[in-house]
Amino acid sequence: MRITFENQIAAPVPVVWSFLDDDAKLPLWMPEVVDVSYQDGKNRDDPVGTVFRQTLKEGGREKTYDGLVTAYESERLLGVRLTDGQFGVDVRYVLSPTAQGTRLDYTAELALQSLLARILGFLFKPLTMSILRRHMANLKRVAEQAVD
Repeated sequence: MRITFENQIAAPVPVVWSFLDDDAKLPLWMPEVVDVSYQDGKNRDDPVGTVFRQTLKEGGREKTYDGLVTAYESERLLGVRLTDGQFGVDVRYVLSPTAQGTRLDYTAELALQSLLARILGFLFKPLTMSILRRHMANLKRVAEQAVD
């Protein structure tokens, strides 16, 4: 299942990028994020291939996903893969400067490993889209507030 979203943000690319690239800022626009940890540290010079764990609050409980940085071009592209055995998602954030600030193109490719996961993915797609729209609205809000 593929999900795409485009967001116009009235903030310069470096400001928007800081909310994607700084783990401490993730909860400002993705309130479900509880923790991001790096077993071998975060390689700031060449993060592609960096392994991490991300803990999210889901339905009143915490769920931890294994993560991998799949693409990284500072202030332009961030790609990550999150998996938990039943479910995997490859996410890409692409930033482009515009006259008004930044265009953010978001793509998520969901790989649902079992028949049950595929059925649940189909049934919960409206909820998934709702969460994505909320995250993108939050990101827009915090980035625009950062330039005020």
